[in-house]
Amino acid sequence: KCGLAGALVLMASFWGGSVRAAGMSLTQVSGPVYVVEDNYYIQENSMVYFGARGVTVVGATWTPDTARELHKLIKRVSRRPVLEVINTNYHTDRAGGNAYWKSIGAKVVSTRQTRDLMKSDWAEIVAFTRKGLPEYPDLPLVLPNVVHEGDFTLQEGKLRAFYAGPAHTPDGIFVYFPDEQVLYGNCILKEKLGNLSFADVKAYPQTLERLKAMKLPIKTVVGGHDSPLHGPELIDHYEEL
Repeated sequence: KCGLAGALVLMASFWGGSVRAAGMSLTQVSGPVYVVEDNYYIQENSMVYFGARGVTVVGATWTPDTARELHKLIKRVSRRPVLEVINTNYHTDRAGGNAYWKSIGAKVVSTRQTRDLMKSDWAEIVAFTRKGLPEYPDLPLVLPNVVHEGDFTLQEGKLRAFYAGPAHTPDGIFVYFPDEQVLYGNCILKEKLGNLSFADVKAYPQTLERLKAMKLPIKTVVGGHDSPLHGPELIDHYEEL
């Protein structure tokens, strides 16, 4: 098993490329960790981890159609199946693609808090999205089918999902790849201040301070919107905003 995982990482490192389609790209960040730049609607950045036995997608993308486009790109990098997709918060940019991922047999994973907010507030967040983006479809609710009560790991500990407190949304999580020292900031971290309509502005800086107090070794922070690749200074940059 270890030899297979090592071979996959070696292949990905050697390839070191980017695959693209209209409106979307999938680019290696480090080893098996890739960033998705999804330019449909408003740019959102998701992530993909190519594991030894299968693929984990971090962020379901905007819709079933954008999820299908991402899957096409994934299959150009690896023939391994998509095992699971993480809803990193309950909003449309992180959970809108759930129906497609379920249709191919992938598990849709979230925390209990995200699942509960999705169940109670999905119609509201779709309406909010459609107000700003009239072309966005009126998507039905598709709930996660694997729910964690709190923090969790996937890919034999090579992917760690954790909650540090309310920020952009009440439920948003970070995802950390310890071997590569890559932190996915979700909608919590990005270049610009962004939409604060659902944010807990008072708690936001406290959440970022808790993140910094964890003293994670970080080489790269992937912002959830705008340009994706940054150093750890993005945390302080956003807190200053």
